[in-house]
Amino acid sequence: MSGCTNSPSGAIEHNTTIYYLDNKFHEDIPEEYIFKTWGYRIADPFGREHTYRSKVDIPHQRKETKWCTIHRQHEEIKAHFDPKGNGYIYWISRHKKSL
Repeated sequence: MSGCTNSPSGAIEHNTTIYYLDNKFHEDIPEEYIFKTWGYRIADPFGREHTYRSKVDIPHQRKETKWCTIHRQHEEIKAHFDPKGNGYIYWISRHKKSL
């Protein structure tokens, strides 16, 4: 008996991630779609992404609480200026409202 696949599960397996948005296929989600859906995007030092409806503009050593549209919780954002990098590093933690 011959089958139409060589995979161990017997099903056709796809090993790629393709997004179908606005009647087109994309390798990655386009930045304008992320902004329109979730808002402004920043990444913390651990590489986790967070998005907020308003732009994050916090001075050095200050904190601000914002609602993260990805994690759907309040987060406390603390800004640190990075002289070796190209701007600010944002340390993000869960706000006590969300605990």
